[in-house]
Amino acid sequence: MTKERTFIAIKPDGVQRGYVSEIIGRFEKKGFKLVGLKQLIPSKELAQNHYGVHRERPFFW
Repeated sequence: MTKERTFIAIKPDGVQRGYVSEIIGRFEKKGFKLVGLKQLIPSKELAQNHYGVHRERPFFW
């Protein structure tokens, strides 16, 4: 049996509105096991690289 890992990102508005525990809880109720957690504030450069596919859209800047 192969184990799979899933990456879950909670967007800043979800963090700001206090939904982190609710979101994690929903995944745990479905049987997922939390094996790691990382919170960071991305630099402008990291954010631009991550969302680079949206560079030409008006909301990017």
